[in-house]
Amino acid sequence: MAAITALSGLKKYFQKKENADVSNLIFGMHKFSCAMLLCCSALTTGKQYFGSNIHCMTDHGAVNMAVFESWCFMSGTYSIPHYRHNFSQSHNHAYPGVSTGDHGSGGSEKGVKYHNYYQWVNLLLVLQACVCYIPWAWWKSSEGGKISKLTAGINKDPLTEVPLADQVNGLGNFLINHSKWFDSCAVKLLLCQGLCLLFSICQMYFMDIVLNNQFLHLGSHIQNWEQLNVALDTLFPLVVMCEMSFFGNSGEVQNASGICNLPINIINEKIYLIIWVWFLVMIIVTVLVMLAQLCLLLAPLLRQMTLQRTSKSIPVQNVKRLIRRCSYGDYILLQFLAKNLDSSQFEALLSNLCDSDTNFLSGHHSRQSANLETYSNSSDNHYGSGRRLMTSKEV
Repeated sequence: MAAITALSGLKKYFQKKENADVSNLIFGMHKFSCAMLLCCSALTTGKQYFGSNIHCMTDHGAVNMAVFESWCFMSGTYSIPHYRHNFSQSHNHAYPGVSTGDHGSGGSEKGVKYHNYYQWVNLLLVLQACVCYIPWAWWKSSEGGKISKLTAGINKDPLTEVPLADQVNGLGNFLINHSKWFDSCAVKLLLCQGLCLLFSICQMYFMDIVLNNQFLHLGSHIQNWEQLNVALDTLFPLVVMCEMSFFGNSGEVQNASGICNLPINIINEKIYLIIWVWFLVMIIVTVLVMLAQLCLLLAPLLRQMTLQRTSKSIPVQNVKRLIRRCSYGDYILLQFLAKNLDSSQFEALLSNLCDSDTNFLSGHHSRQSANLETYSNSSDNHYGSGRRLMTSKEV
């Protein structure tokens, strides 16, 4: 028993901390993108499922095959795209894009496409995952747990002996006495969402550069299965050519050429096709959400309509009067509170704000110096001591 008592003090370090939900659709999609890209990166390293990245063969007996494969993987392979469209298996056409060329020139043939991206795919996917997470990390840092601290003093179960009005009274007083307190965070929220859009577009062009300027046009063939297969086979060929120079027994430079198989492209083509579709959807959704946010910023009537939808029991005139005194930042704060409070508690909070004789958001306290000061409910004796909500630094 003594050991249990001694170890019970460690319980607080293993308890899951309940954080407020400060995410939205844009951040949710980008967090999903981060997880998806990390999973795709892990798939490209699964040799037990897809085999080695490259297998080569050459008829030059003086070349060690392991050395030849390593060279081809590091230096890059090549194919001749125009032979894919006019492919006929003959003495100089082994596979689509694999040929000795018109004059047996191999890698010097006009129109040769080199493929040297496959050794970087797993690292690039990890880098892209980090880029997708940056806006969300910045927003979390900027928000600083303010919503969690505001809602920490509210009982998670509204079905208590304490009336709803008393439960949210302390929070309502705090909002009334701190005008435009969340404005700077609302601006940073818009910037972070804009950063999400910018990073998504930049990543599309980045992948297009890495894949020889063929990635952006990949999805244009998605409605035609045959054309899509041709596009994927051109961008992610399974059979390619490779050349390596070495010193022969006489000391002269000799050339060894062969063909290579790229099993890794079986998974690469599917990964990048999914990425193309997902990033296109994510960019479209982000643009639409940003336009909606811009409309809410410029049109108080839309804020009134959305707030009225979340609190239908509040009279329209009361909500209208509240919105007139609200800044855009205060509206965003109310939206986050609506996500993290029970619907009945949020309606009680709005009633508190609407019925207050104090001019809500009157501007008496500057948001630069506003602190999360102590607030307590009048009915603390029913379910605990006075609740405190503080931060040690200025917002």
